[in-house]
Amino acid sequence: MKRFSIIIFSVLSLLLAAVEAEEGMVLVPEGEFVMGADNGAYDERPAHVVRLSSYWIDRCEVTNAQFAKYARESERLMSIEGTWFRYSIEGCLDLIEHLESEYGGAFSEVETKALSVEDFRVWSAVLLALGEQSNRESGELDALASVELRSDEILLAGVARQANHPVRGVSWRDARSYANWHGKRLPTEAEWEKAARGTSEAAYPWGDEWKELSYEEVYPVDGDDSLESPYGCVGMSGNVWEWIEDWYGEAYYSEEEKFIDPRGPEGLENGALPTPYSETAHLRTVQQGRESDTRKVIRGGGFGGSEKQARFNFRTTRRLWSNPNYWHADIGFRCVKDI
Repeated sequence: MKRFSIIIFSVLSLLLAAVEAEEGMVLVPEGEFVMGADNGAYDERPAHVVRLSSYWIDRCEVTNAQFAKYARESERLMSIEGTWFRYSIEGCLDLIEHLESEYGGAFSEVETKALSVEDFRVWSAVLLALGEQSNRESGELDALASVELRSDEILLAGVARQANHPVRGVSWRDARSYANWHGKRLPTEAEWEKAARGTSEAAYPWGDEWKELSYEEVYPVDGDDSLESPYGCVGMSGNVWEWIEDWYGEAYYSEEEKFIDPRGPEGLENGALPTPYSETAHLRTVQQGRESDTRKVIRGGGFGGSEKQARFNFRTTRRLWSNPNYWHADIGFRCVKDI
């Protein structure tokens, strides 16, 4: 029997090795795992067996440098919903260069009346964000052309420092757009949890014992290898929360009957919220984002808060949610790719 098991393991290893490796991603093999926790929060119960097909998942969260490259090359700098540039000097510089090319000069050289309302709002916000990130008054930067800004040593050092930090301040649609442009997608809730805990039912990616972590501010995504998940993912506890493809349903675990490649509860088409004034809307203005099918799942915990909060939020089974057209300073994402 032992010899037979070794043969099977060897065959599986060869098959997995034959799958073309995806750069920066790790392979999660097909199989079952236990999702949720009977001793967890109300929406983590009951623990249940899920079967997933194999897939690739990013080893690390998407970085500022990666997202800035996407925004430039996809020509979507001005259509990104979130204020990601508040945490990315490179993003600020790219936006300033784009706006300069549109209006033919630095911000202080362009007449305010020549700017569209939206471009004025964005340009002003970007200069303010650039000043905050470099500890300078935004007025100092208004008259500088992008070519001058890109040679500024303080700004260059900031770009390098932030490059490997997780992108944040992006909406769910921003994250999904990035993933789609790269031929990937956002992970389902089940895919994320399996990548985080494996088949061990551990409380944290590294095991059941709490480790002293940095939870006061963001840090480079490749972090500490000792905190890897069973499949080699890092940053699945802490740093930033991560957007998930699924809609949030607090009772979904007890309502669904079969869990084979689950995609979460049914939500609204294309991730769009109904207008509160639509005849078909079930929302009211004061309730927007509070109904079960108007929230997207976020996972993994983020920086900020107390150690007690971190111990709870960093668990592999912890579920939280956010409105898909909101963005936050502590939410980023990673991608998956089908095999």
